Amino acid sequence: MASSSVLDKVTSATVRNVIFPVWALRDHPHYFRYFREYQRSQFFSREQIGELQLQRLRALLQHAYRNCPFYRRRMDEASLSASSIGSIAAVSGLPVLTKGDIQEHGTQMLATNMPAASRIRNQTGGSTGSPLQFYVDKERFDSRMASTDRHNRWLGLRPGDWHAHLWGARLDQIIHGGLKDQIRNHLLYRRIELNTSCITDEGWITVVRKLRQQRPRFMIAYAKSAVLFANYMRENGINDLHFDAVITTAEVLFSEDRELLEEAFECEVFNRYGCREVSVIASECEHHRMHVNAEALLVEIVPDATTPALGKILITDLLNYSMPLIRYEIGDVGEWSTEQYCPCGRGLPVLRDVQGRTTDFLELSDGRKISGPALTLVVADMPDVRQVQFVQHELRKIALRVVPGRGYGEHTKIELRKRLSLYLGELVDLQVEETTRIASESSGKYRFVISHVDSTSMSSSRKTYDTH
Repeated sequence: MASSSVLDKVTSATVRNVIFPVWALRDHPHYFRYFREYQRSQFFSREQIGELQLQRLRALLQHAYRNCPFYRRRMDEASLSASSIGSIAAVSGLPVLTKGDIQEHGTQMLATNMPAASRIRNQTGGSTGSPLQFYVDKERFDSRMASTDRHNRWLGLRPGDWHAHLWGARLDQIIHGGLKDQIRNHLLYRRIELNTSCITDEGWITVVRKLRQQRPRFMIAYAKSAVLFANYMRENGINDLHFDAVITTAEVLFSEDRELLEEAFECEVFNRYGCREVSVIASECEHHRMHVNAEALLVEIVPDATTPALGKILITDLLNYSMPLIRYEIGDVGEWSTEQYCPCGRGLPVLRDVQGRTTDFLELSDGRKISGPALTLVVADMPDVRQVQFVQHELRKIALRVVPGRGYGEHTKIELRKRLSLYLGELVDLQVEETTRIASESSGKYRFVISHVDSTSMSSSRKTYDTH
């Protein structure tokens, strides 16, 4: 109790001005350099930002040609060289990079001039359900952290500020219950976490209690998890949890969801678009324009016959040299804004709309909900699985549709059942079904989870808890 009271006296200002800088200098030595650059360059003109992108694109292509056999072959076949890139549009001469390309040729995409110690392996199942492993420079992690911090600060969230964090990906969770984790969280991360990969009423009760105790000014959440929380508050008469701002991400934020969240939490909601492969892609500023993280990423939107009003989103990470991602098809569709000026004064390009990240929750008979985004990592390191999709027909019946990869067999099914038992337990009849193709939705996006269960049918059987 005594140590807890001491930790509680550590202020946000102390963390922000003392503890965070010392930690960042030690563990993320490039962070401050990138943060200073981003703070300055966000107010460049569109032309200046375009020049910076072109400079970084040429350098990346030159590096990829010299050090990545995959890209050397691609560029030779396309008769494209870094010196021939006279404009950003010229990069369209390179073929689109698909998830299948990375799965098949990942080792040939690794830069031969960079030692293994300079890169970190990461992975994602992706909202499309295609498992993927990739590598990120240690320095790129520092620049990614600086990007996220910049976008957070647009809304007032700074290092050292307590914030609620409704998240499902276990790789991103920093609190695991131990004393060291709790101390580190108090002195650095300042998160009130709820693991939304498996939501229970008891979990909501715990997070409500912690929110009342700490009264954070901000919340970052999966979009649907935030909606579930708002509905839980409404159903249980909770009306005293308010924020200065709520940041939603990972899934499409519908207008009706935004209205619900703003009413429930009495604040503005700001949407963010990103993925594990490249981190923050775009974030809403204080005027709700979705600005692209253009100093680090080149975003293209190319026409797609299946979605006439929208185009496929391609992303080139301009700063990751360990395993370049050039013209990477992320699996989403969107369109550019026609506005030439944002009242915030930033010259960063603006996305008008991003569609395709609609992920349902699986619902279990005991009332728990399993987050689709949290399940995307279940198959991330399984090369014998090319793509998966969950289809829930009823509370106790879920089909796992699998597109087999190399080496797929009975052992794959056993491993899938073993991993998913951590989430589903014995409450579900899991049927593994092989298929040659998983069709996309009309939006052009693959849905990782499709639920045919009417969640309202469960509401009358659920117990209401006193959270006060």
